[in-house]
Amino acid sequence: MSSQTKSNILKQHQANSELNTSLLPQSMRNDFDLSADEIIYPLNEQIIAGSSEAMESGQTHYVDVPGIGPLREALAEYLNSETDTQYQKENILVTAGAQEARFLTIQKIGELFDSIAVPQVVHPGVLKALGVRPRNIVSIPVNVSQSALPSIDSISKAIESGIRLLYLESPSRLTGEVYSSDDVDQIGDLALKNDVAIIWDQGLASWVAGTTYSSIASKDTETKQIATIGEAWSGMGLANWFIGYIAAPVKWIAPMQSQKQIMAICTSTAAQYAALEASKLFAEVRSQQLEQLKNQKDALIKVANDAGLTVIDSETVNILAIKLSTNDKVSSIKALNEAGFDVADGTDFGAPNVIRLNVTSVTEQAIKKIN
Repeated sequence: MSSQTKSNILKQHQANSELNTSLLPQSMRNDFDLSADEIIYPLNEQIIAGSSEAMESGQTHYVDVPGIGPLREALAEYLNSETDTQYQKENILVTAGAQEARFLTIQKIGELFDSIAVPQVVHPGVLKALGVRPRNIVSIPVNVSQSALPSIDSISKAIESGIRLLYLESPSRLTGEVYSSDDVDQIGDLALKNDVAIIWDQGLASWVAGTTYSSIASKDTETKQIATIGEAWSGMGLANWFIGYIAAPVKWIAPMQSQKQIMAICTSTAAQYAALEASKLFAEVRSQQLEQLKNQKDALIKVANDAGLTVIDSETVNILAIKLSTNDKVSSIKALNEAGFDVADGTDFGAPNVIRLNVTSVTEQAIKKIN
């Protein structure tokens, strides 16, 4: 490859704003990192033992590309019980975290359609995945002052314009807001009547408290037009082990599995056995975590309100989103960084006047640094 060719490739890469989107850390890098997608939790001894026993029994080889069978079965059973779906093991692809799930669904399902509609406010990892190759991307408007989710009317207009593939989040990765069951019914009806496929990020669903979570996958009774993605058993300490999932029609799994084999053939088998053990503990641990986090978040909202800050409240208890003016946001992030805190900048999501913080024991200290 000539130096000129290399130079042209680098220039093309540098000019690709989507591909150069900043990506949030998968899990907290330290106690003051409030920007990450996942809070740090210790690994249960049973999970550690599951991984150790797998290695001792010889599970040190390349993992089956779609994931070990027992883990895929456990994920199918979990999703069916939580979201009223009809998944089988064959509908599940274990991924190296949520970002790989975004990438595979956007690339391989996206190949089946001439365009994709994406909310104006969305996880920056979506934009990064979209930037890999040229495609027709339609932005679905979002009124951040009212909701971080596209309205049913905006989704309907996108479909009326000819869009047949949607990428949606619920809960929102920025604010934690969720679609109500009525909203999900309407989106499902629109998709069914217009033969629309949907990639649905429900990765934060396990952190929803105080309401019943509704997944669009429950409307896809024949499992033919919806793909759901997320992390496996959030809060169990597996964030740095990068265990995500895609649940989708079998006809979509094969091409994604093939692409995954090219990308990540060395996925750890032992880590998947650890995730299998996590599945057995999750229900009990989650109920304790939700209660603790809800109490923490309620207290933080009071602190923020007392300080005159505008909190975007939601049913998702592990994150807190705060609206700020442009000037206040700039000065607040500077003050937070100087104090050692990292927070998620809403600009990376498409919401310039919002910051997102994890709900942890040090979040109150961070809030007090916000103007």
